[in-house]
Amino acid sequence: MFIDESLWIKSNLSQLYLPPRSRILDIGSSTTDFRATQPHITENVYRPLNERGFDIIHFDARPGDGIDIVGDIENPDIIEQIGEKFNLVLCANLLEHVSNVESTVGNVINLVRKDGYLLLTAPNKYPRHDDPIDTMYRPSDRELQELASRHAAITIIASEILDIRNHIYYFYESRYPFWGYRKFRFWRYYFNRFRWKQSCLLLRVHSQFDRCLEIR
Repeated sequence: MFIDESLWIKSNLSQLYLPPRSRILDIGSSTTDFRATQPHITENVYRPLNERGFDIIHFDARPGDGIDIVGDIENPDIIEQIGEKFNLVLCANLLEHVSNVESTVGNVINLVRKDGYLLLTAPNKYPRHDDPIDTMYRPSDRELQELASRHAAITIIASEILDIRNHIYYFYESRYPFWGYRKFRFWRYYFNRFRWKQSCLLLRVHSQFDRCLEIR
């Protein structure tokens, strides 16, 4: 998760009313060790929710320290396996790593309580990054809206395509191809031209549609 993305999430979640002792599901959260490599997630996403007294349940496809539920979000039986629905579901940077986006989003939405909230984020412009696969799914925020609306009656709370502006992602990681522009007098031109983008969507789920909906 980008720092810019975590700040967007923090700002928009802070404005939501969630009942006391709400339970929140974070899908694809990975392990405690992995989360420690991105402290801005804890600082901007988890900590504000914990301080409001909410429980965060960590879900991932692979077992590990700090994972509460292990399962395949693409499996329709995952809803019965988990056995509950949540006031808020976080699904960040996952959709490019699943083989069937349509059915995955259907499963995710069915884990949201009636009138609960769903946060979806996905890269809009970003290089390939396998984990373990990358289908190169790069939706706009409007495409995410349309995808969710095929599975539930929804209200859009916030929707945006973020420019990733934090320079650290471009200049301080050797795997990124922008190092040479750091000292180049026109680096800002290239930075603006090739800047990565992230689609972010926060919505309210009023009612899920029948799960026999044809999956395209």
